[in-house]
Amino acid sequence: MTDSALTASSFWDFPPDADVVRYGTYELTLVRPGAPTDATGLPAHDPVAARRFAESFGTIDAVLEDLGTVPATDDAFAGTRADLELVRVGCWGGVTEITDPGLVQCNGSYPVEKEAESLAERFPDAVIIASCTVEDKLTHGAYKIIHPGGVRLFAAGQYAASQEYWDVEGSPADVAAAFGITAAELSDAYVDLDAAAHEFPWEDLSRLALKKVAPLDHTGRITSLFRVRHTEDVTGHMEEMWLEEE
Repeated sequence: MTDSALTASSFWDFPPDADVVRYGTYELTLVRPGAPTDATGLPAHDPVAARRFAESFGTIDAVLEDLGTVPATDDAFAGTRADLELVRVGCWGGVTEITDPGLVQCNGSYPVEKEAESLAERFPDAVIIASCTVEDKLTHGAYKIIHPGGVRLFAAGQYAASQEYWDVEGSPADVAAAFGITAAELSDAYVDLDAAAHEFPWEDLSRLALKKVAPLDHTGRITSLFRVRHTEDVTGHMEEMWLEEE
C-alpha cells in the first residue's frame, strides 16, 4: 500500500515521516487456562488467529496490511508516525500477546485498562496482564492485572513524582496471593509489597505474575506484524502522547 493510500485510510493529522518524540513500551498478554509455563511446550505461532485477534482489538479500527512475521524478540521501537501504525500479535496456543502503541495513556484516558477489561468480558477464564510506559521528563506507567479468580489491580502515574500522582485500585498483596508468588520470589525481584505507589516496581510484579501462567522467553518464536488504522479517538491520543512536543 502506498503512503498516499495509508494517509487517506487514517485519522492522522501528522505526516508518515513525523518524528516520534517519546519512547515507550506497550504490551498486553492474555493467557487461557492450560497454557504451559515452560517455553518448550508453547505451540507454534498461529497467524490466522493473530489477525483475528487484531481485527477484534478495541484500539484498532481496521487491519490495513499483513506484513508477515518478525521474531518475537525484536525491539518494537517506533521512530516515526508510520511506525505507530505497526502492531504485533503473537498467538501461541493459549497465550496471545499484542504490542500496540495505541495502548498508552493520555490525559486520564487509559486504553490499557479499557482493553484489558473488555477482554476479561470476552474471556472470563483468562489471566490478562498489561503494561505501558512512556519516557518523557518523567517515566509514566500504566499497569493492569486481572486474575480470573476475581483479583484485579490497576496502577497508573508518574515515577519519581509523589504518591498523590498515582491512581491505584487493588492490592499488590492480593495479586501475589492469587498468582502464588512466594515471599522469596518477591524478595529476589526486589518487590516490596508495602512500597509507595510512585516507588513500587509495578513492571516487576507484572512479570512475576505472568511467569506463573505463561513462558516469558520468546527466543525462536515469531509474531505477526500488521499495519493498522487505529480508531479516531485512539489516534488522537497517540498524536498527543507520541508526536506533540510539550
